[in-house]
Amino acid sequence: MSWKMLAALGAMLVSLACSGNAPVPASGNNSLVNSASSGEVPNPGNELNWVRYTDSAEGAFSMEVPVGWQVQGGMYRFGYFDVRWMMDVRSLDGKVILRIQDANVPGYSLPGPGTGPEGTPYSRPQQLQMMIARYRTGQSYAELYAKYRFSRICRTVKARRPDWVPTTPPAWRDDPGTEGTDGSVSYDCDTSDGPRIASVYVHTTLNPRTGIWFASPISILVTEDRAALSYTMVQHMIDTWQKNIRWAQYQAQMTQVGLDQVRANFQQFMHQMQAYHQERTAAMNQQVAGFEARQSAQAQQVSNFGEILTGVQSVSDPMTGSQFQVYSGPKANYYINGSGTKINSNVSPGPGFHQLTPVQP
Repeated sequence: MSWKMLAALGAMLVSLACSGNAPVPASGNNSLVNSASSGEVPNPGNELNWVRYTDSAEGAFSMEVPVGWQVQGGMYRFGYFDVRWMMDVRSLDGKVILRIQDANVPGYSLPGPGTGPEGTPYSRPQQLQMMIARYRTGQSYAELYAKYRFSRICRTVKARRPDWVPTTPPAWRDDPGTEGTDGSVSYDCDTSDGPRIASVYVHTTLNPRTGIWFASPISILVTEDRAALSYTMVQHMIDTWQKNIRWAQYQAQMTQVGLDQVRANFQQFMHQMQAYHQERTAAMNQQVAGFEARQSAQAQQVSNFGEILTGVQSVSDPMTGSQFQVYSGPKANYYINGSGTKINSNVSPGPGFHQLTPVQP
């Protein structure tokens, strides 16, 4: 079962078993950083050395990445059924920035009589975090995603003819009974560091029976002389991607636990998930802190996706000065404790929690 089918199954089952759509924070391992750098200076030419990178959060997948480049990403868990992965690769001189998949992009459910309007969170505590949105083709989504992905980087843009479309493996494509479309856009981008080419490819998948759909973007920001190199890099990373069979078995167990909890009462379910999150958060604390520090430093070069599609809120921790994002919730305030657990609430959840400060875009 693919990750897309997994999320669709979870959305369908929890919609039958429970009501309410209050969003919850993602698991403590949704922020992590792994570096494949060996300290070597990347070859400025077209020849690269490669090393196999393995997701350290859950060991879900591996792929080859260029040696000596800045690499971060992995598997991000937003619930039992909701898992997403993302890989960011950046040259040390900043002339090549690429992203394969995007954990900020949730799954979507078509608007309906009982869903609320477009932009409404469709979330179930500890199960999944999705959004209500009308379906967009790959081309339509690529145009919208590029606007938000590069809005803070490109001072001016001029459309150009797309000259690159990656070849993706069957595991990334469409499950039986679904419909998929592709789209790509490319722009001449004027940045503070000089001209760049900004390219986006998106594959969207719709399940007409359930009304669940997904978008899988790949984006590149590159100088013209490195464009061919970046396209080759992305294709090589895609071609060497492998899902871990042991992780698939682990996820099957997680899915069963989630299904059992859907049928059980929510209080017992939330207690068990809280214990799981605390254990995972404790193990990942150092990596989370490092990721947030790097995210803050690169905030001017990486744009956040639109709130109507992602439902995220930028916040600042007054205790550490770090900035990061949380999923938007119906309550007025956001709180965090020393273990990194984030809660959306009108009042303080209790001792050990302090309030986060919203950051205006």
